[in-house]
Amino acid sequence: MDKLNLILLVPELLAVAAGIGVMLWDLWLPREKKIALSTASMVAAVVLFLSTFIPAVAEGGHAMGGTFLVDGMALLMKRAFAVTALFVFLISREYVEDLERGQGEFYTLCLLALSGMFLCASVNDFMSLFVALEVVTVSFFVLVAFKRRSTKSVEAGLKLLVIGSVSAALLLYGIAFVYGATGTVFFDELRADVVAPDFIVSTELVIGLFLIFLGLGFKTSAVPMHVWVPDVYEGAPTPVTAFMSVGSKLAGFVLMLRVLEVFGRSAAIAAELTPFLALIGALTLFYGNLGAIPQTNIKRLMGYSSIGQCGYILLGIAAAWTMGMSGALFYMVSYVFTNMLVFGVIVYVARATKSHDLDDYSGLARSNPMLCAAMTIGLLSLAGVPPLMGFVGKLLLLGSAFGSPELHWLVYVGLINVVIAMYYYLCVIKRMWIHDARSPAKPVAPMRVKIALGISVLILLAGGFAPQILEGLTAPAAAELGLPSRPR
Repeated sequence: MDKLNLILLVPELLAVAAGIGVMLWDLWLPREKKIALSTASMVAAVVLFLSTFIPAVAEGGHAMGGTFLVDGMALLMKRAFAVTALFVFLISREYVEDLERGQGEFYTLCLLALSGMFLCASVNDFMSLFVALEVVTVSFFVLVAFKRRSTKSVEAGLKLLVIGSVSAALLLYGIAFVYGATGTVFFDELRADVVAPDFIVSTELVIGLFLIFLGLGFKTSAVPMHVWVPDVYEGAPTPVTAFMSVGSKLAGFVLMLRVLEVFGRSAAIAAELTPFLALIGALTLFYGNLGAIPQTNIKRLMGYSSIGQCGYILLGIAAAWTMGMSGALFYMVSYVFTNMLVFGVIVYVARATKSHDLDDYSGLARSNPMLCAAMTIGLLSLAGVPPLMGFVGKLLLLGSAFGSPELHWLVYVGLINVVIAMYYYLCVIKRMWIHDARSPAKPVAPMRVKIALGISVLILLAGGFAPQILEGLTAPAAAELGLPSRPR
């Protein structure tokens, strides 16, 4: 029984129970009372957030025979995932109310996807890694195609399915190569193996790791597994796009960090992975930011923007030492509030204008100054403008890359892309503040969303003026991973 240690799985078990509970409750609720499902889902997200503070859970440790690990990074990311889900439930209520049917299924799938994200944060072997990732991916297959009468939504779901299947095959092939080279899939055993003096970095192991990172690149939208992002972001229901752009992406990144934490302990493996991840990061930065410039649809623009943001996180991952890990975690947490802030505005502008054209944002400063200010702060944080949290995150990531002599060129790539990204973000901001309105529609957000947007703005400002608060959480979590504090 000690090997199971099920108390550590309380957040995951509660997430699954909440999803099933919402699904069953939906069977007895009449249509006019379906709004209760939204409230129940919000309460569930808050309970899941609080469950990570249960002393026995917060203490951490191993469970399920060592295949499940709760440490500082797992707790930090589970809290970030719970906050993301809460925000999605807040902005999706009106969308779900308009559905002819499937209200309960929407919330159930979101909660099941959340349970998969929780599992991703705590995986400690390759088999549970694959299963956790598929729980998230399969949930989003259905959520993206949820608007069954929309050609774009169904097409987006099909594209996600096809590319997701390819990435799953790459991931499984990579795991098979690693198992063939090492004889194990358990992270604890691999940690001990890679630091052993007689450990040999075989060709099979290197190929396996490359395939694993390519497979995980699908979730993070890293080049060359990025091709699905703009079309899927555009076709999916906007609340689903918001959830996918943050929760699904960060689930992929936390798995990357888990794998890197295991194999980054070996200087020989780090020497092989660093140039590979650096090249992927550079290509991802340029593709995402250059691809965003000609877009006229805000969701497609945010899709390309998310590709570019992925490139910045890859800077820290490529550095593969404690500061890089800390910077990546800091940026991932700040990305939750930044991206959800922007998508919170997109949902209600689209609801008023019935489209996602950039022209719909012209004159937003006059039609709804509060939404305009929130969108502006969100975009400026994505661009990395001080004194917002996004600026500190970029600074930490660029600093971690600069601390590795072989990655100095990547710092210049990152700085160039800051300028490129600034251009298209400012183009959107200019439309909102300077251009005349193209549509008589006046976006209106309910009070619960205004409060959530206001809190997000305050957090972004607090993270910029007092970044040590968040660093006090991310730095210990990164140090706990056991990577060297300086590049070797």
